Amino acid sequence: MNRTLLLLLAAGFVLAGCTSVVPRSETPLPQAPEVEVLETPSFSPVPEVAPPVELSPGLLYQLLVGEVSAQRGELEMSAHAYHQAAVSTRDPRLARRATQIAVYAQDYTTALKAARLWVELSPDGLEAQQSLAALLIRQGRADEALTHLEKLLSLSRDGTAHGFMLVTNILAREQDKRRALQAMEALVAPRSDDINALFAYANLAYLVEEYALAEQQVERLLTLQPGLPRVLVLKANVLRKQGRDDEALSAYRTALDALPKDSALRLGYARMLVDMERLPEAREQFRLLGKQLPDNADVAYAEGLLALQAGDLEQAEKQFRRLLKLGQRSDEAAYALGQIAENRDRAEEALQWYRQVSDGNNYLDALARSAVLINRLQGLDAARAYLRGIELQTSQQELRLRMVEGELLRDAGQREEAAAVYDEALLQFPDNVEILYARAMNAEGMGRIDLLERDLAAILKQEPDNVQALNALGYTLADRTTRYREAHDLVRRAYELRPDDPAIIDSMGWVMYRLGRLEEAEAYLRQALGKHFDAEIAAHLGEVLWVRGRQDEARQVWQDALQRAPDHALLKQVIERFTQP
Repeated sequence: MNRTLLLLLAAGFVLAGCTSVVPRSETPLPQAPEVEVLETPSFSPVPEVAPPVELSPGLLYQLLVGEVSAQRGELEMSAHAYHQAAVSTRDPRLARRATQIAVYAQDYTTALKAARLWVELSPDGLEAQQSLAALLIRQGRADEALTHLEKLLSLSRDGTAHGFMLVTNILAREQDKRRALQAMEALVAPRSDDINALFAYANLAYLVEEYALAEQQVERLLTLQPGLPRVLVLKANVLRKQGRDDEALSAYRTALDALPKDSALRLGYARMLVDMERLPEAREQFRLLGKQLPDNADVAYAEGLLALQAGDLEQAEKQFRRLLKLGQRSDEAAYALGQIAENRDRAEEALQWYRQVSDGNNYLDALARSAVLINRLQGLDAARAYLRGIELQTSQQELRLRMVEGELLRDAGQREEAAAVYDEALLQFPDNVEILYARAMNAEGMGRIDLLERDLAAILKQEPDNVQALNALGYTLADRTTRYREAHDLVRRAYELRPDDPAIIDSMGWVMYRLGRLEEAEAYLRQALGKHFDAEIAAHLGEVLWVRGRQDEARQVWQDALQRAPDHALLKQVIERFTQP
């Protein structure tokens, strides 16, 4: 092959990393994910042998058009140029490039032409067969795709296992789930005793959310080969999707009994426990994983988080310090160590940890916590100077830190200064909902209900279903005005959107109280307090009980609340108002 053409092909085109028809998936370790059953297998493509080709002026022009068009974002033109070059040279690498670019451009007509040529030139290429099959299925030509899916199975290097994983990945991405299942059924039909085929069918049914079918196929598999761990894991996931948590965990434990040293299997079990919020059990599994995988940063991090959630600060600190020694997830570890120090009332130590957080999801939180601690240690002026001195990289950072500054001023009772900070922030971020809401709450503390209503109305104009604004405005109108009907309408809308929120249930109770519907008020307030203890809810419930003539019950509610929140100002005011002569 002409050396110049070879150099052009190897030059690393702009779209060399362009997503193929079926891109490989990456499966990071989230905090509490569902176990991933399907993984895209890797394979080594068959080396594509290109015929010797002279780099004629016409071919050079086509290649340059393809490359320059790609750089300019004119992908359809680029795909056409590469396809023409592939036709004239019979080079499978150019056909591959044309297919990839056309798919990226959503030019499926050109993509299908290029993929057909690619398969013709590289009939034993897994990637070529995979790409053409996916394109045919995408265009509703599943019958034609079956030929290429069968070819994938015949090219599989380890029986049908690898081939069926490729097929499942293709079909799982098909928008018409019924068509995908029909294609898989056609492949599985002549392989009724093939474990890999049946597993792929069950797996696909799970991925397209046909859980009854998936369970049926799983049970068929377990009849053929009882106790197969990967099938039990799939069964656990299918049962979990159907809300049958105890059965799901039982299936997972059976798999673990068969392979107790399989760390990937135990990790999946631990993740499922986290997802089910069975945190003590999850913590035990991560403890075992920590012994199996002492250098695994993700396991150490999860173990640390679970210990922190359980209040075991000593064990949490041990895990996060271990992360620092491993040199991994250092920002997350430093932030967690800052939280631990704060929990131990070691403000200066916490500040030192937060200042070590330089990147990641916790970076802004670390800056905010640092400002709070500086306020505690050195005063408000020092905290504001710290916030104003931070070299900001994004507008999101600017927004968050202005909000922190306003909150510090509100907490210090400097509400006029806080209003000025919010006003300044709104100049930079006009109509920002977060700032408007903070300014409204600040106005409420100033007794400026007119300003509160102005800002909350502005939010609702942008977002009519903003639950926070609906609830805040409705509650305030019920509590501070006589506009009870209007308040009821607002809170009712919030309640319909979020019926399990204790704060909104409390607002419903308070509105009912203002409307004189005392029995309904008591029911809502008891429900809210049962979901979440809050001294303000207890104050409201006690007041309703008192007005209903049940003073002893009211006193008991207030007394219980005082034991848990002895310094709550509103609670003490309500008690004093009703019990003092």
